[in-house]
Amino acid sequence: MERRHFLSFTGGLAGAALLTSCTDPDADPPLPDPGRVPAAAGASPPAGDVLYADVSAHLSAVDAATGVTILSLKDAAPGADRRLMHTVTAANTLVTLDARTGGTLMRTSVPPGLVARAVAPSGTAVALAAPAPTSPYGGPGRRETTIVVADPSGGRPPKTLRLKGNFEPDSFSLGGTALFVLEYLPATRPDRYRVRMYDLDSGTLGPLLTREKKPVPAGAEETMRGEGRVAVLAPDHRRLYTLYTHQPGHLHTRDLVAGRGTGVHAFVHVLDLEQRWAYCLDLPEPFGRGAARGHALAVHGGALHVYDAASGTVVRADTGTLRIERRARIGAAGGRASAVAAGGRLYVAAGSSVQVVDGETLRAREKWRLPGAAAGIAAGPDGVVYAGVPGGVLRFEARDGARGRETSRTPIVGMTALRFAVPAV
Repeated sequence: MERRHFLSFTGGLAGAALLTSCTDPDADPPLPDPGRVPAAAGASPPAGDVLYADVSAHLSAVDAATGVTILSLKDAAPGADRRLMHTVTAANTLVTLDARTGGTLMRTSVPPGLVARAVAPSGTAVALAAPAPTSPYGGPGRRETTIVVADPSGGRPPKTLRLKGNFEPDSFSLGGTALFVLEYLPATRPDRYRVRMYDLDSGTLGPLLTREKKPVPAGAEETMRGEGRVAVLAPDHRRLYTLYTHQPGHLHTRDLVAGRGTGVHAFVHVLDLEQRWAYCLDLPEPFGRGAARGHALAVHGGALHVYDAASGTVVRADTGTLRIERRARIGAAGGRASAVAAGGRLYVAAGSSVQVVDGETLRAREKWRLPGAAAGIAAGPDGVVYAGVPGGVLRFEARDGARGRETSRTPIVGMTALRFAVPAV
């Protein structure tokens, strides 16, 4: 999933019945309903898997079996397992929604003017800030940033962070006690950024640890100037993998400490959300040379895969050793690329096809033709893969012997990209 789309969508409440609340539901007024989208009465369970896709400037949740729109969201953030969505209403209420039905599960009051930007893997904290800028680079920037950390259950009062400088919330530590932020430099006209950590218990801001769990020495914090950032949360929620491309003359922390240079053009930034260290896995040429949107990243089963559509190159790295083990050419393509790994296979959507690759050997197994330009890919349950094309989503059977048999199509008018799928059960 592209990083800027990882946590940016809004908040219409569709047919949401209040299931639990931090206060007495009989004493509270009904939740405000900005941009309501019709849904089945009583927030009934969907008939099929729920597809989340970009539609205009919103992220829409659509029942794959019926094509019915369940939610239409903007400026909201999904939980780590994507079964919960968090958004702020016009009445400054942070609400937690069931991502399958749109039903409201929790709500709590928050300060005005903020939107949900990041959610702790534990689900116990949500970072709220001003809406993300179209581009964080260039003017006017800002000299001070306000971020609010809220408990979606309302069990604790919101905590307000006022940071000197230009920051954007990025992710939480595994237990939700630290917030990782992106600091843009210089603050009023940034052209680069670095990842830092705010300890919510001590109220201190500082650098990350090295992979050896040692503090980064002063002056050795690396800054990034890349574009086309793509981020993937590990299935166990313990790490966040972020792909950076177009890094001219980039120096990693380990290079700065050792006094050596590097000419890497692309790498995967590995952020350990449990142990709070960071490490950069360099990618070989030609990664980073082609268009940023032509790069894709997938993580599953102890393996990390990166694909470059311009050259058709794919690499496999071990998530334990963080070393590249294999490299292969599977076919080049134009346009935007996306990838997902499931069941020992890597599925790469680019150009007008989906390539099925053995996740271990990187041998190309099949190619599924699409009726238009690829617009995202998502794994469904038990051997199901969804592929997006402009205006809709195709469902494929990916089990052995099925050979990519298309079983159905879900029209989604105005859809530009498929983001992910939530299983029906």
